[in-house]
Amino acid sequence: MHDPASFAGASSPTALREQRKQIRAAFGAAASAYDLHAEVQRAIVADLAAWSSDAALPAGPILDAGCGTGFASTLLRGHGRPIIGLDIAAEMAARACGRGESGIVADIEQLPLRAGSVAGYWSSLAWQWCAADRAAREAARVLCKGGRLQLATLGPETLAELRDSFAVIDAAEHVRAFEAPDAVIAALKQAGFSAIRSERHSRAGHAPDLAHLLRDIRGVGAHTLGGGRRRGMLGKHAWLRLCERYETYREPQGLPARYDVLMFEATR
Repeated sequence: MHDPASFAGASSPTALREQRKQIRAAFGAAASAYDLHAEVQRAIVADLAAWSSDAALPAGPILDAGCGTGFASTLLRGHGRPIIGLDIAAEMAARACGRGESGIVADIEQLPLRAGSVAGYWSSLAWQWCAADRAAREAARVLCKGGRLQLATLGPETLAELRDSFAVIDAAEHVRAFEAPDAVIAALKQAGFSAIRSERHSRAGHAPDLAHLLRDIRGVGAHTLGGGRRRGMLGKHAWLRLCERYETYREPQGLPARYDVLMFEATR
């Protein structure tokens, strides 16, 4: 019997509040072992750092929005500026503090920072758990004039193999419908950003079998549940059908968990 990992979404205010609560709990529970499962997440941090412009920023600190255990904050410290790290999960923020980084417990949809107080806004794999319009408005508010946003998030093709495999057993929403690139760009424009550029590519992690793959997803807290999720555990027959379907995607390295990576850079 297995409890499926899910990425189901939410739409009503009540459902959105409940989902933020679930996100906080999921990432809090994952904090102690997060770094053991975060190979793909670290690779995407490196992707964003390599792709981002090295043009000079205005004076001021850089915000690491959704800092997790502080891996990117340590990388950003190489810019020689103060780094403000914050995360929705207290356990993640505490891990960042343990790494010697700042770890403020806060939601990136409601930043506890003054308007125009940061020169750079960095966020890697946090916006996919937010509404892009709310996150973009807050990013625009806290950035000073001429400040720069650098963002990596997940696109709609993320975990497409998992979505397809679950479709053989039921019609429940097992994989969150992440926002398309055009929706993120529209949110950035609406918030007042300019000089927007973007890039899209795929990153994959591999596991020896489906149980390990789902464990890795849970290990990084990425199993937030929503209203459209399946209720109850999978039975043995459903689990075997799910495994059989996912095996059709097997690659020489193992079963793939593929991430649709969207990167954006924009000026305030």
